[in-house]
Parts: sequence; structure tokens; C-alpha cells
Amino acid sequence: MNRRGFLRATAGGATVIAAASLLPAGCARDYPQATSDSYSLQSLTDKEYATARAAAEALLVGVPVTAWSVAQAIDRELALVGEPIRSDMKTVLNLIQHATILGGRVSRFTALSPDHRRRYLETWAHSRFELRRAAYQALKGFVVYFAYSQDATRALTGFHGSWPEQHVAIAPHAVDFGEIA
Repeated sequence: MNRRGFLRATAGGATVIAAASLLPAGCARDYPQATSDSYSLQSLTDKEYATARAAAEALLVGVPVTAWSVAQAIDRELALVGEPIRSDMKTVLNLIQHATILGGRVSRFTALSPDHRRRYLETWAHSRFELRRAAYQALKGFVVYFAYSQDATRALTGFHGSWPEQHVAIAPHAVDFGEIA
């Protein structure tokens, strides 16, 4: 990427983030999902948790995990991983929640039906703007990773568990690394 492309991408991305933060897009003041899931948030706000949960509902059709378990895993891991990943993911969640107007929707992301959310996310996946495609890939990556890391998906993936879980004994043996100088 040349200098002009870099400036265009970063200036455009910053403009979209700034504009999305100003758009009301039907914002609700109350996001009860974490409370109704009996979960104490560690990293995400109520709105970000609701957005992660809504994204999981849209992206994980037919996957035997709950959207709340994926959203909780995302929250826990973001609390552990720290900056800059945490702030980047929080920005992605806020963009997805509030930039629905850019995708032709007048309701916020969490107010859409799961089918409309999935179609809306597809516009991000196939956008001509690199920022939107990257945000979608980050969100999808988090949701899919934390879904398929759960035991309930083992039947789908054929993963039988780690060696200690399978009680596989690996006999230790000596390794000669040669002379160490």
C-alpha cells in the first residue's frame, strides 16, 4: 500500500468510526442481556455484550452453542488479553451496532431479527471498504473461535479432546541434543 492509499484508508476509517459514534441509529438506553443471562461483565459494556450476543445469534445458525455463552467467552477473554485488542474489538462492536444506517437499516443491530442481522453482516463481509471487511472478519473470527472452542461442538468437528482428556499416555524418552557450547 502506498502513502496515498494508507492515508485514504486511515482517514476514511477514522471518519467512519467518528460518524458511527455520532449516529443514534435507534439507540436504546437499556441492554438487559447480561443481566438476563445472570452474568457480571468484565470487559464489555452492556451494549457491547448485547452486540456480541446478537452477532453470535446471527452467525451460529445450527451450531449447538448458545449465543450468551459465546458473548460471555468474548467478554472474559477481552478482559484477559488487554490493550490494544480489547479497544479494537470494542470499536468493532460499536461500529456494527451503530453503523446500520450505512447498510440501509434504520434500526440498531441488536434490534434486527437474526436473519436481518446475518444479511446486514454479509454487507460488511463483501463491502468495497477494507475497514468494513476487516471489522466483519474480526467479529466473525471471535464468534466462531469461541463457539467452536466449546465442548458442545466436538461432534461437529470430530475433535475428541486433548490427550490428557483422552487419557493417552505418552512415554517419556531421552533426547540427545548433542554438545551444548
